[in-house]
Amino acid sequence: MEITIRRIHDSELNTFIDVLTEGARWIANNNVPMWDESDLTLDQLLHGLTKDNVYAAIIGGEVAAVMILQEEDSFFWPEDLSNDSLYLHKLCIRRKYAKAGLSSRMLEFAKNRAHDLHKSYLKLDCASDRPSLRQLYEQHGFQLVHEAQVMEKYSAAFYQFTVKSYAEA
Repeated sequence: MEITIRRIHDSELNTFIDVLTEGARWIANNNVPMWDESDLTLDQLLHGLTKDNVYAAIIGGEVAAVMILQEEDSFFWPEDLSNDSLYLHKLCIRRKYAKAGLSSRMLEFAKNRAHDLHKSYLKLDCASDRPSLRQLYEQHGFQLVHEAQVMEKYSAAFYQFTVKSYAEA
């Protein structure tokens, strides 16, 4: 199966929302809701960003997975002032492509993108009550930085991956 990861096209922005909505519904149906569907709008997700921050994995011409990569994140990482990190958000795989290794491919792409942008770290946050999600990130070399309450209601775990060639320079 050939997988291409690239920036999303204008014509795929609604598909980006559809993938996230599908993921939010699947998570909620498994009694572990994470994303509120009302927050999954282009206006909300791209606030302060552009479509150039949205990436998609394409399989057979179809958007199979999405993620946001951004160079600033003062909301979740307010202590980061040095501009040496890339931030990963909203990694989501279409259910029909679950177990196809797309999470690993997307994470490797994000790591390479951080390297290409001369960043020392790739950072992300996730719900702290998701052991399988946390295990995925840890298996890919992400290390827990801290845990905290976000927006006074969500327990979040904050992870970073060290991009070796730049962190050691």
